Amino acid sequence: MTNADGQVMGADAPIDDCDVRNLSAVRELYDQIDPIPDGLTERVRFAMALEHMDAEVARLVENSALASVRSTLQTAEQARTIIFESSALTVMVSVSQVNDDVVRVDGWLSPEGEYRVELRTPDAQHRTVADPMGRFVVHELPRGIFRMVIRAPEGKTGKGETPVVITPSVVLD
Repeated sequence: MTNADGQVMGADAPIDDCDVRNLSAVRELYDQIDPIPDGLTERVRFAMALEHMDAEVARLVENSALASVRSTLQTAEQARTIIFESSALTVMVSVSQVNDDVVRVDGWLSPEGEYRVELRTPDAQHRTVADPMGRFVVHELPRGIFRMVIRAPEGKTGKGETPVVITPSVVLD
């Protein structure tokens, strides 16, 4: 619809200063009544930062709650076991508290092999290589959200196999 001067009117009209003021007022209203949760933007970016669209996403099979266990030094420790499965790989990790801000991650991969393992947080990537038995350790990982990206050992990717397995994000709090 156009007016006598040929300007577009109604819903098809271009956005003007009045529209911008109204949209700003609506945004301010939503900022007050339903603000964006802290860290949401970073978590969304983190979730979307997959480098390999051909990667297989493992599913979370088990996620035990923190449980008190005895170490060889007879001191109580907090430990948590998480298991992921995909058609190509099973990953089990044991997470133990180092201090209030840091955890240690011990992992085992099956089938065993010298996989390249990345533990990704919103702020960093912690890289390591599993030993020939499929065991790996990350001594210091910040508490919070992380996911793993596991790449097959060099030369071990057969035809039809997924070269990369990505786990869902897990929050360690």
